[in-house]
Order: sequence, then structure tokens, then C-alpha cells
Amino acid sequence: MFSLMANCCNWLKRWREPARKVTLVMVGLDNAGKTATVRGIQGDNPQDVAPTVGFSKVDLKQGKFEVTIFDLGGGKRIRGIWKNYYSESHGVVFVVDSSDVQRIQETRETMAEVLQHPRIAGKPVLVLANKQDQEGALAEADIIENLSLEKLVNENKCLCQIEPCSAVLGYGKKVDKSIKKGLNWLLSNIAKDYEAITERVQKDTAEQQAQEEQDKKERAERVRRIREERERQEREEAEQEGRQIQEEEPDDENMPSPFQPIGNVVSENEDKEKERKRQKEPQEDRTNSLKADADQEEEDYEEEDNDEPDDTRQTPENASSGTTGEQSKKKTRKLHLKRKHRVDPLRTEDAPAESPTPPPPPVGWATPKASRLPKLEPLGDSKHSGKTASDVLSCFIPLQSVCHLISCITSFCYIAKSSINILTNTGLSAD
Repeated sequence: MFSLMANCCNWLKRWREPARKVTLVMVGLDNAGKTATVRGIQGDNPQDVAPTVGFSKVDLKQGKFEVTIFDLGGGKRIRGIWKNYYSESHGVVFVVDSSDVQRIQETRETMAEVLQHPRIAGKPVLVLANKQDQEGALAEADIIENLSLEKLVNENKCLCQIEPCSAVLGYGKKVDKSIKKGLNWLLSNIAKDYEAITERVQKDTAEQQAQEEQDKKERAERVRRIREERERQEREEAEQEGRQIQEEEPDDENMPSPFQPIGNVVSENEDKEKERKRQKEPQEDRTNSLKADADQEEEDYEEEDNDEPDDTRQTPENASSGTTGEQSKKKTRKLHLKRKHRVDPLRTEDAPAESPTPPPPPVGWATPKASRLPKLEPLGDSKHSGKTASDVLSCFIPLQSVCHLISCITSFCYIAKSSINILTNTGLSAD
């Protein structure tokens, strides 16, 4: 009964405790299957995975742990960044390509460098012997022997577990059981000594940040000395040649940083836009006032035109005065239009009415001269209301022309008939 109550208390205690945050680094040679393993644990399809350039970060929930996995690229040029992630890691996952026997020596050297690092030594390490589904893959014992795993683990005092697996056989809930088993082993060993490992992680992270700040200051000091030396040499050369010394450029420390928060940039742009609108308001008011004055002048001018009396009649005596008045009006109108930059449509009623020109007479065979044709007039209700159809047709088709045309057609028919008769008689006589 007492043991049952103790187990219940422990269960309630574990149930109430908050989730623990754990950071893991996944390393190994390129093409070992690190990204495929991470995708399978995360629940994504591990097929057709591109090589990792740099690193990728994955967050997932595993039981009572909030796990963050840094998938680091395994190329030779990228392995130099691994050490930047050792300080904040609680454990290491090292992925080995079991089918690549030719690079097993390179794998052993890389693993030795990782485990011998002062910020990794003493932390739990999980070794995943991946690609066991391929032909010629090394077994678990062969991998331990070729990597000298027992010697490396004992020298660096690291808890180690090796699991043969295949990352492409499943993902999510169907992920390889060996991968799930190895991940649970790693998290359980981290949980046993979580406080000590977390304290070490915080200490290593603070030391790394301080070291980075120190390196940054030393680099800035080195750059400053090189710049001062170059400026001194340029000044000496300028003095020797008698040239004028250029003004010194401002230091990088005094220059404003080009990288600013987006909120500050947005607020500055809004202030500039408000200032621009404030400057445009007086100009718009001035433009509106000018438009209102121009409209008022136009209305006044139209009212003056409408108020002029039309009682004067056009007589020979006042014709000259009328023309001069019209000329003066035209002049004033032209000036007014030029000043307002407007163009009014022409008044068609002022222009004299043009008489319609008759169409040219038809010209052709058997057509009389144009002088003999009567004058054609257009049809209309006002001029031809009292005429008959024959009178109207006689205006357009002269009778002499019709008679002449009929006589010509008759003559042509007679000549054609005579020719046919002659040809017929000639043919019969020849027969």
C-alpha cells in the first residue's frame, strides 16, 4: 500500500512538472542520411532530400521534452561551423553511413574530433548506423570495431549507444523502431542528469558569447591599426609628393548602422509622407484659388456678352461700324482665350452658307456634251411638290439621248443579223 502511494505521488509530480527544453546536434559526414532521419522523426517523407547547406533547425515535441535539433551540413567546408553549436547542446546524434566502407576511416577521424571537443566531452552520444537496408552495409559489431568506439567513449567519458537503422523505411508513427528507441535512450539519459547538463550548457554558452565578443573587439582593433597604418603611409607619400591630403572618412563606430528595426523604418516613412502632404497643402490651396478666380472671370465675361443689346440692325451705314465691332470682339475673345488657355468651338452660324456644288455629269459613249445637259437640281419636298414622275425623270435623263441610244442599238442588231446571214449562205455554197 505504501509503495502504491509513493508511485502515485511520483506520477503526479512528473505530470505537473513543466516540459524540459533539450537541444541536440546531429552531425556526420555528407550523404550519411542526417536530414532524412530528422524528417522521419518529424513526420515528413524522407525521400528525395537535398544536401544541407549550412544547417537546418527542427522543433518537435517528444513526450515531456521540447526538442530542438540542429541538422548540420556534413561537407568538409561546413564542418568548421559545428563547434559553434556544441556549447548549447545537451546531447549529440552522430549518423554513420554503414554502406560507405571506403569513408569509414574519415568517419572515425571526424567522430574523434567531435567527442574530444571540451564542450562535448561527458555528454551522451547516440550513434545511428544508417542505411542498413542497402547491400554490403556493415553490422553493428563491425562499425564499433572500425570506429574504435569503445576507446573514444572511454577516453572522453561519454555515455554512448549505437543503433543500426534505416531512415527511409518509414516516417512519423511508422519511423524505424531503432531510431525511436535510440532517441528515447538519449532523452532519458539527459533527463537523469538534466540540471547538471543544463548548468554546463548555460556556462559554456556564456563563455562562448564572451569569447565571440572578445574576438570581435580584437578584430576591430586589428582593422583599426591596419587602417591607421595605411593612412599614415598615404599621408607621408602625399607630403613627399606635395599633394593635398584628403579628408578622413568617418569611422565605422560613428557611422549609423544600416540595419534598423522594420518598425523604425515604417515610422520614419510615415513621418516623411505626412511632412510631404503638409507641404503640398499650401500649393493645392493656391492652385484652387487661381482656378476659382479664372472661373469667376469667365462667368463675368459670359454675363457681359449676354447683357449686350441686339436691337441694332445691319444697314449700309452701320456696316463698317459693325465689322469694326466684330473685329474688336474677335480680338478681345482671342486675348481672353489665350489668357485662359482654352479653345472654344467655332460658331458655324456666323459663317456664310456655302451653295452645294452639283455632281459632275457622266462622261462616256453616246453621251451628249455637258453644255447641252439641263441643270440638275436635288429632289425635295419644297421645289418638286407639284411635278409628276415624267417631269422628274425628264430632268435627269434627256429624251434626245434616249432616242439616240435606241437608234444605235437597233443599227447594231441589224448589222449583226446581216453578218450572220452572209456567213450562213457562204458555208452552204461551199458544201
